[in-house]
Amino acid sequence: MRIRCLMLLSALTAIAALHSQPAEAGCGCAKPPPPAAVVRPAFASPGDTITLFPPDNRSGTYEVRIGDNYKTTTNAVWKRDLTDATYKWQVQVKAPQLRIGPTYIYVKGPGRDFFVSSNDFTMMQAPLTLQEVNGETLAKCYSAAVTANNIVLLPLDITAITDRMIFNGLGESFPLLFNATDVMIYNTQGFLMQLLTTPNAVGIWEIEDYGQPDSLALTYDRHEFNTYLDMHAHTGGYGLDPNDPAWHTDGTYHVDHNHLVLAIKGTVENQGPPAPGKTPAFDFSIVTALADTTAPTSNRTIVWSNACATSTAN
Repeated sequence: MRIRCLMLLSALTAIAALHSQPAEAGCGCAKPPPPAAVVRPAFASPGDTITLFPPDNRSGTYEVRIGDNYKTTTNAVWKRDLTDATYKWQVQVKAPQLRIGPTYIYVKGPGRDFFVSSNDFTMMQAPLTLQEVNGETLAKCYSAAVTANNIVLLPLDITAITDRMIFNGLGESFPLLFNATDVMIYNTQGFLMQLLTTPNAVGIWEIEDYGQPDSLALTYDRHEFNTYLDMHAHTGGYGLDPNDPAWHTDGTYHVDHNHLVLAIKGTVENQGPPAPGKTPAFDFSIVTALADTTAPTSNRTIVWSNACATSTAN
């Protein structure tokens, strides 16, 4: 308990240090489009939409195999591609519940079959849902997906957060070391949302070392999104296209800021890059603090998996 209190105090100290800095992170829908790829995004949690682009751009029925244990059949849809705004035949499926880590996809269709290597796609764990409160969310016995090129993926659902929020996260007993160049923030559409090394990220993040055996701690100041929501509430301009909510009614694409993926290409202390697949179990702690408003403190613990209790019992 004393260790947890010290960690929480350190996190809140880091948060307080950012309070004097203006939050000017990249915002809105003015993001570069996702790069062209046969599959987009390159990762998915259960229930996320996986979009596949047949190389021969043909309509029809497609059989999609994701890993060894999942198969489904679906019809291609004629939709605009976020990459270049042109209409293409796209094969969309919901990601199933599968073992996390690099996963291949094989697609059979009316034209040429195609294959997505496990080097190019990763099944993730479910997103950790955060609330608009001051306090700590602790996911116990948590494991994260690791891509084929050793990137740890941490999906987050922050739909409930619209006020300016400062986040402080770390992995307890998971000594992942990283610096600013190792951190990328994506969304589940495949947009690159933020790099810590860009000019608009100055003053909105901090990386600290709270000591062994934990990871480094990342603090991030996210500006308010009430203005963004207001801009999308009407029927013209930035209102969502009722036929395809990935686009606005003015023809520009819509960027989802609620479903994010923190991607860290770090090194596990005294071990090297994290092995592809999934991390060993650790406790994932995220402290949240409302920067411009007040709210009651609310701490919660989520038992992410029972594997740790089982291993302890054995």
